[in-house]
Amino acid sequence: MRLFIALDIPQEAAAYMADIQSRLRLEVSVRRWQPLHNLHLTLHFLGDVKEDLVPAICEDMDIVSAIINPFNLRVGGFGAFPHADKPRVLWLGLRGQVSSLKQLHLLLGKRFELHQGLAYDRKRYRPHVTLAHGPEEQENGLPLDEWNDRYLAMEPPQWKAKHVHLYRSELLPSGAVHTIIHTSTFDKDHSKKQAVPE
Repeated sequence: MRLFIALDIPQEAAAYMADIQSRLRLEVSVRRWQPLHNLHLTLHFLGDVKEDLVPAICEDMDIVSAIINPFNLRVGGFGAFPHADKPRVLWLGLRGQVSSLKQLHLLLGKRFELHQGLAYDRKRYRPHVTLAHGPEEQENGLPLDEWNDRYLAMEPPQWKAKHVHLYRSELLPSGAVHTIIHTSTFDKDHSKKQAVPE
């Protein structure tokens, strides 16, 4: 099973990001624009996972979620990986209570370390939503600050994150289909076990 863990992004915020992407299409060439339907904020991409590990992953999500309070997020500014001068990926960041988001990511990772055969990305977590892959290099790099001024609203959409989901991703000829197979609610006492192993 191909799995990843992510937060929902509400329709208002997703529409806001899609509008920004459509306006950018008029002034920058890219190798591939990221489809923004069924948008989510990935925490951990787990890849191909044996089915017998799924109950443990769901329990890990419940244990960690029990100690995370619901938190507020809003759409942030433009960014690029690895950086604006040599961009491979163009993205929008997140603002608000991002420390809670990073804590959620970190604690889930500590739980996943307990399971042999479960792979996950150990790089530093940079919360973002991908807009495009392979943006065309410009003479002075991508004008991220200028785009922030021109394209971002003074009051971008914000929302309260209350749940985290385990998604199954199926790669079909028509595109990827993502199905929620487990949901954990923040600040809900799913279990008395410790969130961080001794």
